Amino acid sequence: MAKIGRNAPCPCGSGKKYKKCCLGKLTSKKKDENRMRHPLLPTYDHIDYDVPVPDEGFFKNNPVHEISAPRLIYSLLLTPGVSNLVSQITNDLLDRGKDEASLIENTDNANALIEIMKNEPDSLNHNRLMTKILEFKDESIPLIIEELKRPPNSGFVELAIQIIHSSEIDCSNEIIKIIKENLIGAYTASLLCMLLGFYEGKEAEKLLWDYFHYFKEHFEDETYSDGPLLGLSELREKRKERLLEVEKG
Repeated sequence: MAKIGRNAPCPCGSGKKYKKCCLGKLTSKKKDENRMRHPLLPTYDHIDYDVPVPDEGFFKNNPVHEISAPRLIYSLLLTPGVSNLVSQITNDLLDRGKDEASLIENTDNANALIEIMKNEPDSLNHNRLMTKILEFKDESIPLIIEELKRPPNSGFVELAIQIIHSSEIDCSNEIIKIIKENLIGAYTASLLCMLLGFYEGKEAEKLLWDYFHYFKEHFEDETYSDGPLLGLSELREKRKERLLEVEKG
């Protein structure tokens, strides 16, 4: 279906052009499927699990899943060099996505790059696209933040998390506002919570605590809880580092 021209006859046999017939239906169906896969959450003012107590017992009793999407994205944030190396090797071995790669390399406009990012680029071009977007990070990060306020596709969210983290721009206030003030999907909330763990703050800890318990209670068969759990773990490590610095000082 993706290769059918917009002005070509619709394959359903209606006699109409594809763009006037099933194209819109398929797009809507895809959006509905994405919402079902990652349901929208209630607003944050409906989520409260008391005072955070992320002590050693809490982490011992709540291990991260062995395999989960948040855990994979977290590992990419911690080891970006490995991701770049794998991307280079894969691009050398596979002859795919060349036209898109050329488009990315020749685009010098933040808005145009974000449009490419929104349209589910080939995975072989993810690192190339992220590198290019980071060349315009002062313009592109606010655009990405705006897109995250709406229910974006999963691929966009995953790239957004990596780009924001690599930019080294403190977006904690913006991330908290996205989570608190917008209707967002469970997967988006999970990854944003994980990213929030890289910034310190009492407000962040409370939010991560609430979402961890909400996911555990309402999505016990999913791995959404790994996002806020990894965020809480990152906050804990930062506090340990700060205490060591104080003791040394």
